[in-house]
Amino acid sequence: MLRTLFFFIWAAFVVARSPTGGYAPGTVACPKGVKSFIREGNTISNEEKDWIKERHKITDQALAEFLKSVNMTDFDVDEFMTKNSSSSVNIAVSVSGGGYRSMLTGAGQVAALDNRTQDASEVGLGGILQSSTYFAGLSGGAWLVGSLTMQDFASVDQIVFEDPDDLWNLTETRQLPNTTSLWKVIYPAIRLDAIGVLSHINNWNNGIQSDLEKKEAAGYETTITDAWGRALAFQLFPKGKDNHGAATTWSDIRDLNAFKNHEMPFPILVSLARQPDSIFYSLNSTVVEANPFEMGSFDTDLNTFVDIKYLGTNLVDGKSNGSCVAGYDNAGFMIGTSSSLFNQFLYTLVCEECKLVGKPFDYVLKPILKRFLLKISSDKDDVAVVKPNPFYHSRYGTDNNITTDESLVLFDGGLGGETIPLSNLMTKERKLDAVFAFDNANWPNGSSLVDAYSRQFVDKGESSLCPYVPDAISFMQQNLTAKPTFFGCDAKNLTDLAKDGVVPPLVIYLANRPYEFLSNTSTFQNSYTDQEKKAMIQNGFDITSRLNGTIDEEYRACIGCAVIRREQERLGQQQTDQCKKCFKRYCWDGTISRMNTTNYSPPVNFTNSGLTNRSMDVPTLKINESPKSSFSIFSLFKI
Repeated sequence: MLRTLFFFIWAAFVVARSPTGGYAPGTVACPKGVKSFIREGNTISNEEKDWIKERHKITDQALAEFLKSVNMTDFDVDEFMTKNSSSSVNIAVSVSGGGYRSMLTGAGQVAALDNRTQDASEVGLGGILQSSTYFAGLSGGAWLVGSLTMQDFASVDQIVFEDPDDLWNLTETRQLPNTTSLWKVIYPAIRLDAIGVLSHINNWNNGIQSDLEKKEAAGYETTITDAWGRALAFQLFPKGKDNHGAATTWSDIRDLNAFKNHEMPFPILVSLARQPDSIFYSLNSTVVEANPFEMGSFDTDLNTFVDIKYLGTNLVDGKSNGSCVAGYDNAGFMIGTSSSLFNQFLYTLVCEECKLVGKPFDYVLKPILKRFLLKISSDKDDVAVVKPNPFYHSRYGTDNNITTDESLVLFDGGLGGETIPLSNLMTKERKLDAVFAFDNANWPNGSSLVDAYSRQFVDKGESSLCPYVPDAISFMQQNLTAKPTFFGCDAKNLTDLAKDGVVPPLVIYLANRPYEFLSNTSTFQNSYTDQEKKAMIQNGFDITSRLNGTIDEEYRACIGCAVIRREQERLGQQQTDQCKKCFKRYCWDGTISRMNTTNYSPPVNFTNSGLTNRSMDVPTLKINESPKSSFSIFSLFKI
């Protein structure tokens, strides 16, 4: 019965798929009356505004139900919601990068927010997901957002425990690189033959190769990211009628029942753009988002959004030549673009601690693979190329390097440092009140949140908002990664950060840490047994629920206090004594740790109190092992 249900859910939304019926884009009639396919990035689109307005009718009710369930004392929910009738509490959920570690840990974290998850409403934060307006992810977080969204916003429980389609199967035989015959990979690597190396992706002969060939035959450039996105789709999407989403586009979300009925938060994938012929990236790299209606950026250098459904159309300052294209925004391609990590997965074959076939052969094999990796990076084959550039000669952009090139080059959304997608969410245009920021680095030290804070001061971050946060040393020294920590607890202290009258939201920061399972795995881990997968998800649930509510019996009420804080401030309402105590317990107090960092080893943050428990059998920590969401080939060669 359940198999039939999932089949119909999948079949229902692929009706609006690519016009070619496959991975290749195709020509379609241009929509009537559209003079320009682009707009200035100084606000959200009218489509998003209208959708959010209808979504809030559902989130208002869901939030009221959540607040009534969490035992808030001396607080009248109905009275608050009545006074709140002129505006809605605007909540977002943001999942960081970090490969499968982030996807699985994030799945547990999101499950704890979902009232469809067993026990989440009793011991977790079930109902927060239903109360949320936005749901964003990058890299591994994008895999989670994309997989749930493209299945009509299925629950994590449905996919992991009920799913008949064997999704999220990350066992060794199903991992993306086929490692059964490594010697066969070496031969094409010596010849710098990218296609030969790609042929060792699982499912290469089950449609991936032919999909890429069809796209190229239609006249469109492909890179490794095309193969990467299609390979991910085999793990994230049911087979359906189009072989794991070969013809399914990101804009097809508009036709999902859950989206049309506003029963899901607004999904967003995040990537970065880089200048043509450049190999460099930084916190100042342009942030590009893909949502169901548009792709584009609020950043001042691009400052443009385009209708994502017509990606692939030749545009000059938003105007077409009378011919339009659809099907370019393949769902797997968009998810893969946010996580251009194929070179990272190849890196697992050459990293210092990685074993290929053993010594002394590894001394010969690893340099060969390193040479191949450098070659594909120099050829821009390790990034996503969108050609034609939808922002070509956009009047709204100020960076001629991006808007005057015929190609738009996109890559992993976390490589700039901001591994939790926040700066495009926490904008003055979206006016968020509270954000759940899930930091799923292997050993989080708060650096991603520090980068989000810093980005509002760079040239491109004029729209971004973020409350004050401490430095990474203070994060660790004060154990802010050991438990949920609130930032921006008092709006009156944030006036210097306000933009156009919009203050930063309150950020609820939750960092990856072990409770029942050592979830701090390497980004380079390609495979997980079924038991490990479920343990990672369970540990993610533990992080969000504070170990099933066993650490702090008032924790759920404290979350309630946090999400309503901005609206209370707008209404001029005083906090209850309970909420004041909660904020004293969970809010960062504004202090910065001053210490000599020489030979400093930060706390492991394993125990419930957040203090180090050295009796645990833990590996030697390298706190900066994975500050970014992914690996860059150039770090191998110190370029």
